[in-house]
Amino acid sequence: MLENIILGFLMSGEKTGYDLKQQMLKYTSNFYEASFGSIYPALKRLVEKQFVTSKDMVERGKAKSKYSITRLGKKELLAWLEEPLPSPKTNPDHLVKVFFYEYLPKEKVIENLKILKKDVNQYIRRFEPFKNKAQKSFGNYPDGFKSSTLIFGLNYYRMIIEWTDNLLEKLQK
Repeated sequence: MLENIILGFLMSGEKTGYDLKQQMLKYTSNFYEASFGSIYPALKRLVEKQFVTSKDMVERGKAKSKYSITRLGKKELLAWLEEPLPSPKTNPDHLVKVFFYEYLPKEKVIENLKILKKDVNQYIRRFEPFKNKAQKSFGNYPDGFKSSTLIFGLNYYRMIIEWTDNLLEKLQK
């Protein structure tokens, strides 16, 4: 998945590993995050597969590598994009813990749910400023696809808040 994300970002032009990390933070962190420790090995694999080229340079006294997608890399990305979308499955790690919360004292469960709610609200606050712009382009071809992932993320986080509120309400009765 990470290799395909990198190829997708490189479609718009050459980038450093740092540039890729920044784009992921800005655009895909509501559904996919990657550390520098996984980005650079993925770039190395992409270079080995000849999907990406690397150009070493020095900018402001710092050694950098800039990466560009190759024709073979574009072909690989487009083949992946043409595959049907996988059926989404719920895979949130928090549900595994909640499933076994019967073994915790109710006070600790309530505390943990409030922490979850606080964390999720931080994501909502982070992405909310982009909502209006995203809604305007939602569904417009071709720009609306990026916006649609932001809208999905916000709706997903709001659903978690609603679910958490309902659970807290029942627990606190």
